[in-house]
Amino acid sequence: MAEQNHGEQLDRFVDAVLVDRRAALPDADAELASLARVAADLRGLPRESFKERLRADLIRRTSMSSKPAVAPQVTEAVTPYLCVSDAAAAIEFYKKAFGAVEVLRLDGPGPKIGHAEVRIGSALVMLSDEFPDYGTLSPQSIGGSPAKIHLYVPDVDAVAQRAVEAGAKIVRPVADQFYGDRSGQIEDPFGYTWIVATHREAVPAEEMQRRLNAWTKEQAAVPARPSYMREGFHTVQPYLVAEDGPALLEFAKQAFGAEETMRAVGPAGGLHAEVRIGDSMVMMGGGIPGRPFTSELKKTALHVYVRDTDAVYAQALKAGGTSISAPQDQEYGERSAGVKDAAGNFWYIATHKGETYIPKGLNNVNVYLHPRRAEPLIAFLKKAFGAQEIGKYASPDGVVHHAEIRVGDSVVEMGESHGAYEPMPSMLYVYVPDVDAIYQSALAAGAKSFQEPADQPYGDRNAAVTDAFGNTWYIAAHAGEAKM
Repeated sequence: MAEQNHGEQLDRFVDAVLVDRRAALPDADAELASLARVAADLRGLPRESFKERLRADLIRRTSMSSKPAVAPQVTEAVTPYLCVSDAAAAIEFYKKAFGAVEVLRLDGPGPKIGHAEVRIGSALVMLSDEFPDYGTLSPQSIGGSPAKIHLYVPDVDAVAQRAVEAGAKIVRPVADQFYGDRSGQIEDPFGYTWIVATHREAVPAEEMQRRLNAWTKEQAAVPARPSYMREGFHTVQPYLVAEDGPALLEFAKQAFGAEETMRAVGPAGGLHAEVRIGDSMVMMGGGIPGRPFTSELKKTALHVYVRDTDAVYAQALKAGGTSISAPQDQEYGERSAGVKDAAGNFWYIATHKGETYIPKGLNNVNVYLHPRRAEPLIAFLKKAFGAQEIGKYASPDGVVHHAEIRVGDSVVEMGESHGAYEPMPSMLYVYVPDVDAIYQSALAAGAKSFQEPADQPYGDRNAAVTDAFGNTWYIAAHAGEAKM
């Protein structure tokens, strides 16, 4: 008999195994015998259950392929549709502030944008120019918007600062909220308020209610703002006067994200401006390039509490400041740095290492004076304003390195001058309940009159004195709305 090839041998072995799996197989080729037994193990596959599932799936697919194509399913969503006074400008603002990507723009009728769409993160926002003939009006035309837009972002502080730089205004500063978000509110240049937030903590409903109740109780315990103080102001505000007022204003914006709340040019050609940094107001004035300015320049040192000392220090240098001291950890529980702006003001930047980045009892911005001797100045503040000494740290030889004096809801800090920290006669704006009485108290404490009490067209009654150390104190009470 002719010798069988491997294929014929395998067929013969498989047939034998299929008849009887225990059948003895020749040992002539162990590899073929092994393959034959594998084939026996696979006998009966696939199982009937698998074949039934496969048959049903094939029938379903065939049925679906025979049906006409249908439109893709649309996911239900609520999409804000904004009407703005200048849609093209709004699109550019949203790009700069929120990183928006333009998806669609339909021009017309006329020079206006009839419809546009931008994507912010994963959210779609629609907008158009206003068309009064069709009842489509912007917030500026109707006197404000009844709606607010909530936007979650990875870094709310960075987005809020970018929005301000692009032209937005801070309505409510960014802060940690009881419901687990860190959020703030900004108003865009087109009249819409955006609640910008970063989610920090998942808070159960029961815990959220408990925190809300505690927050409500705390708010009820907070004294109401005295009627003699303007909204948003504290008892003591620094008033910086520079040769180039607009440049100083721009430095505060770039370095500290300051929000400009007002700007005016006086009859003598000087600038007056007010900016908000966190919970504090800073007044600024000075000359305008190209116009003569003969008023006395005033500079000071400010202790500014921020969330990230290193980041703000870098911003201040980028904005044109020069370094006084690089960021470093201090033994008294802060990380701090210092810069000097082009006008000569010192900005001490700090982050408190505690439950909050601002020490209890202080504000975002606190005046820091450098008198040659602290004790006489402290005595003056006590006599003139009823100030309270809350802390003083002196060396054995009597040099006061740091003192904190409370005046109303503000703290005036000071440290005696030494080295590079020379006295800087400053200007401060102080709100008091009775201008005339405090003015007389200041004179009795040794100050000289700079301006007698008088009602001002901008709504304050104020007076001014100069103390024995060269500081000018504007003593004021808010009397009502401006009459300018």
